[in-house]
Amino acid sequence: MAMTFLGADLNPFNRRNPAVITLILICAGVWILTELLGLFWPDGVGALMFMPHLEFFVNQPWSVFTYIFLHAGFFHLFTNMLWLFFIGSILEDMTGKKHVWRLFTGGGIAGAFLFMLLNNIFGMGGEDARMVGASGGVTAIIVGTAVMFPNYRLMLFGILPVELVWIAVFRVVLDLLGASGPVNKGGYICHLGGAAFGLTYMLHTKGTWHIPGVDAVADFIKNLFSGKKSKPLRSATVIINKDRTSVSKKNGVSQEEVDRILDKINATGYDSLSAKEKDNLFKAGE
Repeated sequence: MAMTFLGADLNPFNRRNPAVITLILICAGVWILTELLGLFWPDGVGALMFMPHLEFFVNQPWSVFTYIFLHAGFFHLFTNMLWLFFIGSILEDMTGKKHVWRLFTGGGIAGAFLFMLLNNIFGMGGEDARMVGASGGVTAIIVGTAVMFPNYRLMLFGILPVELVWIAVFRVVLDLLGASGPVNKGGYICHLGGAAFGLTYMLHTKGTWHIPGVDAVADFIKNLFSGKKSKPLRSATVIINKDRTSVSKKNGVSQEEVDRILDKINATGYDSLSAKEKDNLFKAGE
């Protein structure tokens, strides 16, 4: 049965953007469960939140991950998922699901650690500070997508064309201003941690910077949840600025063809692709 919204297939068993929709469904489901759980066991929900204190982290280290999927109300959830849907779908359409998962989880964890660092050194956030939300991971996706495809144009309100890089810059500037203000310092600091992760991860992916251990750690986490061992890849991956002499293929699509399509996107936008080019890009990203 078709379940679509703004061109995205919401059927969890048959869709072209499984990572983005899966993350939205997980966050929405966790929010509903924690709202119900909070009625009967508030302390249970508190154990999943993140507090930026070393003694708390030592006792509840899992909170650096679980807090990402919690939200402080429907509007908090809705705004994060809206950003994730529109920007994350662009990234997944053009590179596959791997980068979406890595940016979302890595950005959330990086944001928590940055907040903990600044809180313990400068006392930013206060003694009773707690943090929930996917904002760090979502910001990593926004910045990471802008680094990968800076010239990709979005039509704001259907009339105003804006390049993705300027949307990311606007988001980061707002977070910098928010982090220097009196309200929700922890949240804005978390956003900045996610932005820093999104920038460094994508520069690593593009080959501009090399960050040792990033891929190994990401594969370990993936295998931990999937229970499967990674197999050596003999096929192309959707990466910019890599050697174009490779003739290896993934799902019948060569790296040279992928690079040509990505260059076309940077030059004229995703909408300029033909149906065949979009399909080849999706196949290469699977």
